[in-house]
Amino acid sequence: MTNEPSPQFPHQVSQGNSGPTVQVGGDNQGPISVTHRLPLPCHPVPAADRQAAAEPLWVHTPTPQRAADLLSATGLAVIVGEQGTGRRISALRALETHLAPGFPARQLFDLAPDWEDDDTPAKDVLPQPQPGCGYLIDASSRRISLQTALALTAWAERLHAAGSCLAITGEARDWQGDGHLVIQAVRPDALQVARNHLAVRLSSPTHAHWLHPDPHQAPDRSRFRAPAAPDRTAGVFADLIPRGVSPSNAVEIAFRLSRVNPERLARAVQQKEGHNGPEAQEQGLGELKSIRDEVLQWTTFLEKTLTETGTRGQDRVMLLAAAYLEGAPLEVCIRAAGDFSPDDGPVARRFREGRSPRRRLRDVGVDVTPDDKADFTSRPGLALNAIRMDWHHWADEREQTRKWLERITAPDGVAAPWAAQIGRRLLELSRTAAADPPFFPVLTEWTAPAPGQTRIEDVAQLLTHAAATDGMARETHKVLLDWASPKANPHRREIVARVCSGAYGKRWPHAALVRLRHLLNHDDLAAQIAADALATYADSTGTAFGHVIATVESWLERYPSYSAGARGFLALVQSSTANNTLTKLITTAQTSPKIRDFLITGWWATLEQPGVREQAHQVLLAWARAVHEGHLDRDFTFGILTDVRNAHTPVDAMSRFLYGSPEHEDPALIDARFALANLQACQHERCFRPDCPNLQPAPSSQAAATEGAEEPSH
Repeated sequence: MTNEPSPQFPHQVSQGNSGPTVQVGGDNQGPISVTHRLPLPCHPVPAADRQAAAEPLWVHTPTPQRAADLLSATGLAVIVGEQGTGRRISALRALETHLAPGFPARQLFDLAPDWEDDDTPAKDVLPQPQPGCGYLIDASSRRISLQTALALTAWAERLHAAGSCLAITGEARDWQGDGHLVIQAVRPDALQVARNHLAVRLSSPTHAHWLHPDPHQAPDRSRFRAPAAPDRTAGVFADLIPRGVSPSNAVEIAFRLSRVNPERLARAVQQKEGHNGPEAQEQGLGELKSIRDEVLQWTTFLEKTLTETGTRGQDRVMLLAAAYLEGAPLEVCIRAAGDFSPDDGPVARRFREGRSPRRRLRDVGVDVTPDDKADFTSRPGLALNAIRMDWHHWADEREQTRKWLERITAPDGVAAPWAAQIGRRLLELSRTAAADPPFFPVLTEWTAPAPGQTRIEDVAQLLTHAAATDGMARETHKVLLDWASPKANPHRREIVARVCSGAYGKRWPHAALVRLRHLLNHDDLAAQIAADALATYADSTGTAFGHVIATVESWLERYPSYSAGARGFLALVQSSTANNTLTKLITTAQTSPKIRDFLITGWWATLEQPGVREQAHQVLLAWARAVHEGHLDRDFTFGILTDVRNAHTPVDAMSRFLYGSPEHEDPALIDARFALANLQACQHERCFRPDCPNLQPAPSSQAAATEGAEEPSH
């Protein structure tokens, strides 16, 4: 960035700066302050998604062309629809369609909506418009308010002028902006999605041929060419996939169908034709039904198991226990099933009558391994589908099922060691549950008492996965914010700290920093983890370093009565072998007045906080030792502390550091006290910030003439 001289500012020239805002004070020797906010996380769209939106995989619907027409006119299109209507791939198809004619080397990016619900993305956090770039925002993870919609619409206008564009996807209520920009997603034909996936992506034209309703007369028979000899398997599964199935589920069905041996199907079809008698015909029909049920994850089998008379009690609960506890010893599954009615009710009594528990498990489709564990090898996918179907069929017993899961996973529950797996099953169930999703209520119950360390780590991992799961991100943001509040118990606060210090913090840095600020208001384990996360993030990249400095500085200014800013500052300036941020700060401050000012004002504000008095003293000692051992520049580091001393009334931590106890004989501390006692105010360039803590009033002309002293500069 270059700021050319002008008549008003003849000496102000700045070259080679990458920040969006450059402020030059004074003449060319004056300090330069570069201010910026962290850009929104922007990642290239995965190649698999772009391929799904391209020929010959694409299943034609009117959605992309309508959206592309809007992109051509305004640079912005909003595609809305329920989850499973193909809105994301339709949006990518629209971006490709709009950009393809003019930009063969076009680039598509996922732009994370990393802002709070009451926030609006500023111009400087949005990518700079560049020709041939298409951006995609998923509004299902962050509802777009009217103000945000106006900001994104204005940005889209700039994108459009530069030859770029923006597509937004979500449900109808997720977009509060101009309704003229909205396109209703038309669900693709699931059967065609599966056929294309089999023929092109999985290179299985034979399997695709099974799904074709009329393979000999279809207009695309060149792609699914029938063999020269009559093929009795052609179209045998043409009615396998209902049209209402989502594209992603159709792809999963296609994958499972691709694992079916063609010879197995050919034998079943041949037997079904009845040339070898009624018995063989019955076997063929049974085998075809078995293959169909296997591909559809045992839907027919489960309908019979879960709904027929007499199975709603013990057999259903046995299947549920094994489904949630797949891989657990059978004894654990049996005991968990018996706990479904803890008060020795009718269901509990039935477990002690009739068939043996192991016989019941086998009858409902559960395999028993040689080491006596529950398994679903012979029916892959049965466990999760059983959980989904049970939740769907028995709506009046959802509360009882949830209470049962909470009971068996309690610290003293029979399935406590399997809580993480149960949590993953509940996450997958809640992703598709139309009503009463149980994932967050169960996690809330798990963290209400004092959970063990393993449970804390399990919940943190589950929330991290939930934030990256379609349809679950928005509620995860809210839960993390609630659990970071002062009213939350310390265990939930620790969980939030662990989540924000991991993959969540990398994907949602702004949201993570907001939650870290809440955590740093307390002196507990969560605050320690949050402080480490803050320092680690600052040390990760140059962009992150600048973002954290600006964020902590804003905490100190906007929340002076809270200790979050002080603890955040101390986390950055703590001297340790694991913290490289301090070295980077000291090195940068020697050439950057902005960073030097941050260190001085940061210390000044921190020393005013009584809640961090002991920690501040320990950090000052660490600075003295780092200087004594040669890890920090002596003159510069002590020069900063001299300015801090001059600007701050030496009380509390600074007073203890400067004067301390006579019997304290730490050589590093003695050296620091000697240096600070003899160093004068630092003679660095005068700071032009009106609120600079070291800005001293200029002496009067008479005093200057009398004493012959110059005005101190810094």
